[in-house]
Amino acid sequence: MTTTKVATGNNVPIQSPLFPDPFVPYECKNNRTITAVCRTDETVIKRYLEHTPFEYVDNTYIVTISDFGNCNKGSFLDCAIVIPAKYKDTVGGHYLFEYENEDFAIAAGRELWGYPKKYAELSMEEKDGKVIASAIKAGNEIIRLEFDLNSEVETLPELKLTPHLNLHTVPNPAGKGILYQNVIARDTTPDFQMKTTQQGTVSVKLGGDKTTPLEDLKPLEVLGGTYTVGDFYATEKNGWGKIIDRLK
Repeated sequence: MTTTKVATGNNVPIQSPLFPDPFVPYECKNNRTITAVCRTDETVIKRYLEHTPFEYVDNTYIVTISDFGNCNKGSFLDCAIVIPAKYKDTVGGHYLFEYENEDFAIAAGRELWGYPKKYAELSMEEKDGKVIASAIKAGNEIIRLEFDLNSEVETLPELKLTPHLNLHTVPNPAGKGILYQNVIARDTTPDFQMKTTQQGTVSVKLGGDKTTPLEDLKPLEVLGGTYTVGDFYATEKNGWGKIIDRLK
């Protein structure tokens, strides 16, 4: 008779957890990221903050796609639209929309820290002097970034987008509404080790799907972008989130 070793963890199924427990620490060597710095009408940003506890800061935001293919807890890519926001005395970045291409990465980010991750097919490749990254959902390309490696942009506005300010939301299992919400701050940047970075021109295409109206965030102006390569670390000190407040 064979003996089955049953695992246990902090996420379901606890006998075979979807993401490793503990998830931190983890790392990704040679993490590649395209970031586009964009500007839109401030009324758009304010409208998306109305049902959150966060305050408006600026109408400049970023669209970013990052390759975590070398992550030691599992390979994935990440795509996000991040806006500046303020909670009480803390200014940081609020992840408005986010996509990933692996279920464990989606679950870990949502359940642990409240990142608003959904599924999309993500890709990043270097081709014809460009780094091209895209997000596809239900066969439609909803985000596309093209960074020109032969371009140069002298200055970009400095945005304060850390710590991440997330609204960790748990729905009510007994009916309508929300059981509770946590305001969570998280900042892994102190442990990131930059290898190369380049400022240049980047094109941005946004097109929503039925559940996410990304076209609302189509930039009025693309100010430029960056392409970075570095070693990402989520350490015991900085990889976990910090609960600032429980709202309900």
